[in-house]
Amino acid sequence: MFIMTMLSWKSPKLTTRTLSLAAFLIALNVILGKLSVGSESLVKISFGFIGTMLLGYFLGPWLGGVAKILYDLIANTLLATSSQFFIGFTLTAFISGVIAGMFLHDQKITWQRLAAYEVVQMLVTNIFFNTLWIHVLYHAPWAALLAVRGPKNLIMFPIEVILGLMILRSVARLNLSVTDQR
Repeated sequence: MFIMTMLSWKSPKLTTRTLSLAAFLIALNVILGKLSVGSESLVKISFGFIGTMLLGYFLGPWLGGVAKILYDLIANTLLATSSQFFIGFTLTAFISGVIAGMFLHDQKITWQRLAAYEVVQMLVTNIFFNTLWIHVLYHAPWAALLAVRGPKNLIMFPIEVILGLMILRSVARLNLSVTDQR
């Protein structure tokens, strides 16, 4: 029961303001995701995690998940550069948005919350699902994939927590809300 109260299970009401913010955050996520280094078929380092955190923070789990689906479709079909579209990665994108919304929407942003969010996000989406899809697509051995993808996630963990903490606390200080009527 303690875990259930620590997580948000609701998303804001679907309004014009919410849709406009979602469109902006999806575009931001696409741009940050395209600023990357590495191979999309093995290890890719980008700032897309910032966009995912912001989607979860503002849109909650369900709208955040839907926004991540739209992000994936735009980034990997309309704006695809080298990778092919694969529906498994779209499922992972949805799960990523849901996890971000559960941990970050309507919650006080602390380093402990960000660390817990990052652990769950990395284990579920990066280590398990994305490794599974790469294995399915390229028939690469699990052990070899984990030997490369595991250390990358360990290195990125503190970076993502620190940057996420700085950005989300700055956004929280602005006291912005999808429901504000200014």
